[in-house]
Order: sequence, then C-alpha cells, then structure tokens
Amino acid sequence: MKISSVIDVVYEHTVNNMMHPKQDIFSFFKPDKSQNIATLVCHKSELPLRPNYEKPVLAIDFLEVKQEGEGIGTKILKFAEEYSKQIGCNGYLILKADGSYMPQKIPHLFYRKFGFSTLDERTDKKLDKFIAINKNATIKDFPCLLMHYPPQPQESSSFLQKVCNLIKKLH
Repeated sequence: MKISSVIDVVYEHTVNNMMHPKQDIFSFFKPDKSQNIATLVCHKSELPLRPNYEKPVLAIDFLEVKQEGEGIGTKILKFAEEYSKQIGCNGYLILKADGSYMPQKIPHLFYRKFGFSTLDERTDKKLDKFIAINKNATIKDFPCLLMHYPPQPQESSSFLQKVCNLIKKLH
C-alpha cells in the first residue's frame, strides 16, 4: 500500500499476545525497499478510553520513525487515522506519549501539532506554549501522557455561553 511518494507499506502482519488479542504491525519502507524508515504497532480497542465516547478507538502501542524532519511521522499518523476508519474506529486514535526513549526530545509536541490533546486543558495549554515559543520539551517538562485524536471539544467556560447552552437544551 503506497501512502506517499517517499513511503510504501510493504509489510503488515497481525500478532496475538496476552496484552492485546490482535495487534497490527506495519513496517514502512522507502519505495525502493532499501530502508525501513518507520514502524507502527496498533490495535483496535473497545474500552472507553475517553469520557463520553463509548466507541472503538485505534490504540497506537508503538510508533518509531527513524528519520526526523521529513514529514514521515505526520504521514504515518495520517495513515493510522485512515486505517482506524477502515476498521470501524471513525478516525479516533489514542496513544501514550512517552519520553523514555528520547528524554531530551519527547514526542508530545509533535503529537500536539498533529492535533492530539490530553484530557487536561492546562496541560494542552502548556504544550501549546512550548510550541508557540519553539522550545524543545524534555521528560522533565512533561510526564507520560495519554493523548487523544481528534481532540475532545472543550466545554466553554464563560457563564454566558453556559446559559446559552442551557437554553438550547430546554428548547
């Protein structure tokens, strides 16, 4: 399956293990098949992993991109979004942003730029601030975070907006 002019998915397989009954593993190669440039491990989860959303999501268990700055990570996440639609997850993704592999350059900001959010508005604002000032985040700045895509809509905090929403519900 070709996903761009620089990436082909040439190997996909499914494994069964104790943690996840079915885990899909995708290996991404350059079109000439000379080099593995990324790996995506994921599974369909039926667990309610975000409030008020009881539908399946594609849980990304592992994502490794071996070449930074070429847009490959973004293409892989777009691939994951499309794959989640194919398997009945409506484009919803969830992952644990973990900085233990690269503690001096954690992936949280990359996921946030793509459109992921946490369930904590303060953490999202802190991530946005790092992005706005183009500051590199480390594991000291952010712990492991569960992140969702697309972001959960935030409730409006203004009193007037809450009153308007209440009036709409009553009609």
